[in-house]
Amino acid sequence: MFWFLEPNIICATTELAGLHIQTIFSVGIMRHQPPSTPSTPHTHLNCELFFINQGQCTARCGEQEYICNRSDILLVGDGLRHNVSRLSPDAVLYSFHFSFVPDRQDAPLYSRLRDRISSPVLLQGQETLLSVLNLIRQEFALRRSMYDTAIDALLQVFYTQLLRCLLDAPVSDLSQPFQIDPPTDLEHRLCDSVPQIFYTAILDSFFNSLPVEEATLSLLALCLHLSTVQARRVVKQYYGISFQEKLIQTKLKKSRLLMDTTDLSLKAIAEQVGYSSYRAFFKAFADHFGQTPSEYRRTRAKE
Repeated sequence: MFWFLEPNIICATTELAGLHIQTIFSVGIMRHQPPSTPSTPHTHLNCELFFINQGQCTARCGEQEYICNRSDILLVGDGLRHNVSRLSPDAVLYSFHFSFVPDRQDAPLYSRLRDRISSPVLLQGQETLLSVLNLIRQEFALRRSMYDTAIDALLQVFYTQLLRCLLDAPVSDLSQPFQIDPPTDLEHRLCDSVPQIFYTAILDSFFNSLPVEEATLSLLALCLHLSTVQARRVVKQYYGISFQEKLIQTKLKKSRLLMDTTDLSLKAIAEQVGYSSYRAFFKAFADHFGQTPSEYRRTRAKE
């Protein structure tokens, strides 16, 4: 469920494993620019999660310093005094707040989580978690139809994996930064628990929003937390066509949009949607739509 506290603050409630997880996004997901001076030490009534998209930052939690690099995630529990003390010139750091509310106070999962986040936790090299967070940011930025449904699905997957990282960690290691190596069967375990709506949200976002030159099967597999074989199968099940056919369909759909909304030459449009030669674009367009690009543009011009 989504609601707005004020124009720039959005809340989302996610149900997961007997927990109600309330996430608070300030202006989508807050972006931190490198400050000229360290931020003031402070505390929150809820958890704060920092994720580093680029560069490096140093955060101080109590007397402990945590050096965070790209794709690291720092989780600071509620009531823990902290601040960002240094950011590299190229740093891009985001954060948001969330809290856990159990169905009942004696819920075992809730008690274990409270123990785990009693001190800061640094998760290093979390490319998979980072990819989901960036897709959430993308959905907020685009604000397309049903973006709240897509974000809810993404949050379920994100929190599922985050909780696994926390609950699988040895208790004695939690006061210090630690490295979590993805288990070899991670994609299979995630596949068993991920709601179907997650796949549909990711697939639509992937094909509709990503620049076509970046749209590869390997990247889609990373976004879905699946192997390339599994990702190919999911595309076939959802769209009824192969990954390559869907990619061609996406390119041609984008080319028609450019013809409808711009005065770009057909050759320029072919290049912009990822075709290295106009001849290849011409053939693909004619085969798919039953008319040539120039015929389509003339038809649209008469309407």
